[in-house]
Amino acid sequence: MFKCLRSLAATLCLALGSAAPALAQDLPKGDGGTIRMMASPYGSQSFIPFVIDKFKLDEKYGFELERIVFSDSKAAAAAVQTGSAEMAIFDWNAISLMRNAGVDVIGVAPFITYVSTIVVPTDSPVQGVADLKGKKFGIFSRQSTDWILVDAAARNKHGIDLSKEAELQEAAPPLLRGSLEQGRIDATIMFSSIAPDMLASGKFRNAFAIRDVTEELGLPLAPYLMIGTTERYAKEKPENVKAFVAAYKEVFDILMKDDSVWEEQGANMKLSGPALTFYRDQMRRDLLQSFKPEDNETLHKTFDVLVATAGTAALGMEKMPETILTLDYQ
Repeated sequence: MFKCLRSLAATLCLALGSAAPALAQDLPKGDGGTIRMMASPYGSQSFIPFVIDKFKLDEKYGFELERIVFSDSKAAAAAVQTGSAEMAIFDWNAISLMRNAGVDVIGVAPFITYVSTIVVPTDSPVQGVADLKGKKFGIFSRQSTDWILVDAAARNKHGIDLSKEAELQEAAPPLLRGSLEQGRIDATIMFSSIAPDMLASGKFRNAFAIRDVTEELGLPLAPYLMIGTTERYAKEKPENVKAFVAAYKEVFDILMKDDSVWEEQGANMKLSGPALTFYRDQMRRDLLQSFKPEDNETLHKTFDVLVATAGTAALGMEKMPETILTLDYQ
């Protein structure tokens, strides 16, 4: 009997040993060349190149990652359009505008859904959209997707026109933070990278998230930010795009499981311990790994809601392009 067990064990070891190289060979592999990614060194976007570098995922998937730091989204868009970079993070509205303008940028992987939140003092009565009626409410701009979604929910679900029934204050996120801290406004939309420090102080809380607003509007979960490249590059180097997307999927797995990665990059972002916990948990809720077949349709439905609420001028277009993302490289 022991001989049989030893024989069985040897057979299993041999089978597993021969399977390992096959599994490695099945990994998407790039051509060994450089993939340049436009990425901010801080905020949510920074985690993709940080994790790829830390775990040498570019080596694993057969490419060399070069991170290009940028100061604003226009620089990222220009770099990808001109071929100065291969990958960048765009919101779906930006990709739509570029494609309508004849630029062949396409989403090849999702990144996160809507992550901004509505922050209020801890003792605020505000719990949802309807409670913003009569309040002084901070927004980034009347053209921002976050605000238009809140406005749409207020109109469609509660019969409230917040543009008339609330006092809106438009400003950059740091200024809105200051206004809330000084009591000059009652609530504000806030970036996910700034809100954690506010929450960690114990003086503020998240009343609700923009993601909650989309759910209230009956819109399925869909990406807001996605990894984009040009169709031209994807056709020339499909193996590189598949390799980068595969590396990103592993980045997702690591971010969902490994707290130490958040701690290390959180320190680079100067997030305190409690603030980092808020940030990590929020991001884990909102990170996306793969496109779903219905995502393109969902984003068209979202566009229809936004246009019906704010008009075409706010979105900069009368019609979305037929396709803004592809599942071909997943």
